[in-house]
Amino acid sequence: MKRALSAREEQSFKVRDSLLKACGELMVLQPIDAITINEIVERAGVGKGSFYNHFPDKLALATTVSNAILADVEVIVQDCNKNVTDPAYRVVRGMCTHMQMAVSEPQRATIMIRGHDWATSDSHPLYKNVSEDISKGIDSGRFAKRCEDVGILQIVGTGSFCMIRIIERQLSPQEAIELAIKAFSLTLYGFGLSEEEAVRIVTDSAHDIIKG
Repeated sequence: MKRALSAREEQSFKVRDSLLKACGELMVLQPIDAITINEIVERAGVGKGSFYNHFPDKLALATTVSNAILADVEVIVQDCNKNVTDPAYRVVRGMCTHMQMAVSEPQRATIMIRGHDWATSDSHPLYKNVSEDISKGIDSGRFAKRCEDVGILQIVGTGSFCMIRIIERQLSPQEAIELAIKAFSLTLYGFGLSEEEAVRIVTDSAHDIIKG
């Protein structure tokens, strides 16, 4: 049986949630670097002192907001890849899942992209999942050995760029599929697959995952 929260604990959770929500709303409009703590607390309706009770700075808050969304997406990625064993399909389906979010939930995708910690931290779960797929691809001979050091950067960088392109240009699902085929086929080609196979894998994955 869970312990009932005290009034102070309940208030603390409410303040934290208000800060997270306010930060997310502001990050839809502009990067965290352009947002002040005063703007965050004003939108959240809390005192500035309350902010520092929960977060050391605005970057930590932005990272928390972004990581929560990324965690949701990664659950979807793992579900999409549940019965998929081919590393090539797995990495592409993961990227396509992120693109699907950019198509269907552009505001949440914008918030996730603007939280930079997940894109630079070697310890982030995203890197662990992708790294495992790359290692399996190299061990099985599907991927070239050169992918070992920069494969993650290639995948994350290409995926992030495609999401930004979808959001900024408000691409339709079909346009997003066409972008995925061009961008991710090039990625797989660089990983050592033939151009024909790369196009086939990305085409199958993009049509299966990227929808309206």
